[in-house]
Amino acid sequence: MSEYVGAARSLYLELRALGLKVWVEDDPDGVVLDYGLIVDGLRSLPETSARSARRRIRRHKEGLVLLLLDRRDPDLDAVRREGQRA
Repeated sequence: MSEYVGAARSLYLELRALGLKVWVEDDPDGVVLDYGLIVDGLRSLPETSARSARRRIRRHKEGLVLLLLDRRDPDLDAVRREGQRA
């Protein structure tokens, strides 16, 4: 796993631990990526935490998209399934 995707993986797990939902949708108007990253629940965080999360999400957006599109990570699959049970 590249350091690039490793940082995105760590951020993804942190976001999920905060109770946020993170997924990818098709974005036909995308410039670099053809996918858009959706993060639901940022408004539930204190403003300083949400601002920090937004900044980190922007910095690692491409890595998060690549990570979420790769369905071969058994740890992330377990995290996704756990989130669906809640």
